[in-house]
Amino acid sequence: MATMDFFGHQDRARRASNQLVGWFVLAVVGVTAGVYFAAMATLAVADRGPGGWWNPQVLLVTAAATVAIIGLASLYKVAQLRSGGKTVARLLGGRPVDPQTTDAKERMFRNIVEEMSIASGTPMPAIYVLDGEAGINAFAAGWSTGDAVVAVTRGCLEKLDRDELQGVVAHEFSHIFHGDMRLNIRIMGVLFGIVCIATIGRILLRLTSRSGGGDGKKGAAGLAIFGLSLLAIGGLGVMFSRLIQAAISRQREYLADASAVQYTRNPRGIGMALAKIGGYGAKLQSAQVESASHMLFADGMSRWIGGAFATHPPLPQRIERVLPGFQKQLGSGKGLQAAVERTPAPAVAGASGFAASTGLAPRAVVAAVGVVGAAQVQAARELLRELPLELTAAAHDPQRAAALVLALLLDAEADLRRQQLDGLGDAALGHEAALLHGHLRTAARHVRLPLLDLAIGTLRPADPDHKQQLRERARRLAAGDGRLSLFEFAVVRTLEHHLLLPGERPERPSGRPDSLLQHAGHLATVLSVVARAAAADEPTAQRAFGQAVLGLGNGITVTMQPPERARAEDLEAAVTGLQKVSPLGKRNLLNACAEAAGADGVLHVDEIELLRVLAGLWDCPIPLVLDAHGMPLQLTG
Repeated sequence: MATMDFFGHQDRARRASNQLVGWFVLAVVGVTAGVYFAAMATLAVADRGPGGWWNPQVLLVTAAATVAIIGLASLYKVAQLRSGGKTVARLLGGRPVDPQTTDAKERMFRNIVEEMSIASGTPMPAIYVLDGEAGINAFAAGWSTGDAVVAVTRGCLEKLDRDELQGVVAHEFSHIFHGDMRLNIRIMGVLFGIVCIATIGRILLRLTSRSGGGDGKKGAAGLAIFGLSLLAIGGLGVMFSRLIQAAISRQREYLADASAVQYTRNPRGIGMALAKIGGYGAKLQSAQVESASHMLFADGMSRWIGGAFATHPPLPQRIERVLPGFQKQLGSGKGLQAAVERTPAPAVAGASGFAASTGLAPRAVVAAVGVVGAAQVQAARELLRELPLELTAAAHDPQRAAALVLALLLDAEADLRRQQLDGLGDAALGHEAALLHGHLRTAARHVRLPLLDLAIGTLRPADPDHKQQLRERARRLAAGDGRLSLFEFAVVRTLEHHLLLPGERPERPSGRPDSLLQHAGHLATVLSVVARAAAADEPTAQRAFGQAVLGLGNGITVTMQPPERARAEDLEAAVTGLQKVSPLGKRNLLNACAEAAGADGVLHVDEIELLRVLAGLWDCPIPLVLDAHGMPLQLTG
């Protein structure tokens, strides 16, 4: 998958979200018209209407009421889901997986997610299991990588082997990469608003069935007709919404299946997982499954109607896409699983990694955004095995993960480190952080950011007060020596980007995204910092900055900031402001950063890590960069 595929898909996801708004408006207009005619019929039955079918006052009242009900209900649902993927997981009956679980299946699930997380360059998402669900299913949910959740059913864990489960998890990571999760949550909000019309109709019918006769017979009859009409209109509105939901969902499932093959280089894994769904089923028992069906790995409902209303393509078609020739095997009378086993697996091109010996062309790293291959996944598995046991145990321990994060920020100089620890205000935490810092000093530098990602995954479910206190302490440690290094900036901002507090929302554009030109000041700051970080002296940094600006094109001209206005501290506002840039604008932004970092024509390992951190904060993850032997690059210095 090329760079344009990733950023292009992000842009298409944004446009699909805008189209969803357009279709939603049309659905609301249709529902409003239906409610108006239902109201006029009700008035006529009750002998209270002026006669005829046109009444501007009734139209005004019904339109205002309908729009208010649907709009407020949709806003309520979206607000309910504002805290991200964990809310969706809990609505469907999910339980967070203990990082220290002793369940063998859950440990396998956690290990697969860790491998995908490190390979893809995204911090560890929260992981959930739907214990009460025997069907084979899964989903990814959230607004961004900052609040992402990957959840699987108990049936998924019990009935799939490691390769099959890895295919399912890789499919869900594709949804995280490509911005599908945010659109999925918005669809849930839209559906809920329109369903409320049918719910009101059902309530009115229930009320009229309990009312008595007498003088109010005509009024009760009119109310019954109105309630029945609302039920029918709401049902039609929901049907229309389902068509929208299904149309948006189906093509995304094909893309996620193809991405899973690319990530794992094992089409038979996801192919067999889909085949087993044909035998065991994917149905969920949760009452919330209808509103969330479009975000599941497979259709979680028992449908009597398919075609345009199906949120997922038929299983044989999905399997055929990843295992060409499957339909022929199936046509010979074999079952799904037997047909998959007999279908020859096609050759799959994998990511070859990058050669450290010759360095990397600047744009080659940006071209890797969203491109995860089996080589990266295998390298991530080896990296996890390489991690010192004491550090791995700390990253998985909710009590010690905070100390590990703080240990990453401790100074190498003993006196400064002692001052930092004294300022923590917690002797036990300081002692643990000091011990872990000792282990970190003997470990390879390239394991530090992956350890941070694992610790963040462990800390996501923590108490909000605990997360806030950790973020404050991390800030104090980073600023303890009076200056913020780029590594300290990376740790602090990554922590704050992914450990959100109540009321905080993932950083994402609201409304129409901005162009790079609208953020010329922020762009100048970022490029100035990156150019100086990669250059040995000021003249070299200025040449690097000029080269990056030339590569931007589009008439964008910015001036290099003086050193006192281009420090790591100045990246704070700049990085946040550039989050509002469009997906294709972020592509140009990252290319400019790569040109600034690689002014000598190549990118070295420290420069690559800086780019990966910036890209992660803009939700454009750069996967693990490998050397010529398929291993993670070793950081210098």
